[in-house]
Amino acid sequence: FTDLFGYKPSKDMPGATLWGGLVQFLTPFAAKPVGAWLKGISDRTYTMWIGPFFMLIGFGIAWLLLYLWVRLVEWRPFHTIGLGLHHAGVSLLIGVLLALFMTSLVMVGLMIGGQLQPRLAAPGTTGGAALAGIVFMLVAFTVQASSEEALYRGFLMNVMSYRAGLAAGIGVSTLLFALAHSRNHGFDALAGFNLVLFALFAALLSLRTGSIWAACAWHTVWNWSIANLWGLAISGHPPDGGSIMAWDSKGLALWTGGDWGPEGGLATTIVLAIGTLALFFWRGLGEPVAKQARA
Repeated sequence: FTDLFGYKPSKDMPGATLWGGLVQFLTPFAAKPVGAWLKGISDRTYTMWIGPFFMLIGFGIAWLLLYLWVRLVEWRPFHTIGLGLHHAGVSLLIGVLLALFMTSLVMVGLMIGGQLQPRLAAPGTTGGAALAGIVFMLVAFTVQASSEEALYRGFLMNVMSYRAGLAAGIGVSTLLFALAHSRNHGFDALAGFNLVLFALFAALLSLRTGSIWAACAWHTVWNWSIANLWGLAISGHPPDGGSIMAWDSKGLALWTGGDWGPEGGLATTIVLAIGTLALFFWRGLGEPVAKQARA
């Protein structure tokens, strides 16, 4: 929402179109020393690494601002956004395994349909030679994905559920989550529908497990596995930091997602729809996040 109406830095700032409001204002300034350091190494290093560092810094600031709001404005413990430690380890494991299983289903489905083919990668961008970048991207995606889960599912869904009911909490957080990603390259109606399914799945996963730990892990590994395990575009962004494998989509964009990546195709629609229905009927580990907040 803030990306539509917020502060707009100059276009020469890296990642300038990604952020809105206060996060968008602060991130380029916080990233400048890192950018200068990377440029001091080489222009190639800057081009390769500024995106991941910018993501890490920007979503780190988002985490900080959310923490300050919950603690200093609402005067409540930060764990009440769904970060209680009860069943945290089990929830994290559930999230990781679900993400690997679901992204693998998407990729295998595309392979069976002849929609994926091996890609000839540039030297040093795949396998062991790219291990440092692959690990770094896992860290960056952890900060990015978990901050989105904390904001949309932990905070927004939580507060809206308490004030207006669970349906409003899920609906508003889902709508704003989809809107926040709608300006990425390659966005279309199917990508938007999949974003809604993605948000519903994350919301139900949080409610069924009683915290946002599983959703944070699922969102993190979902993003990382598509980009840095399989080497495909993620939500309209080409993979950064290298990948374990190198694949390229071909054929109908309706199935492959086109420039948006696999998340924008029917294969992902089917997997997310089945997963969302399964969660709807699953009796989870704990109480809903909203009930924890009231406590």
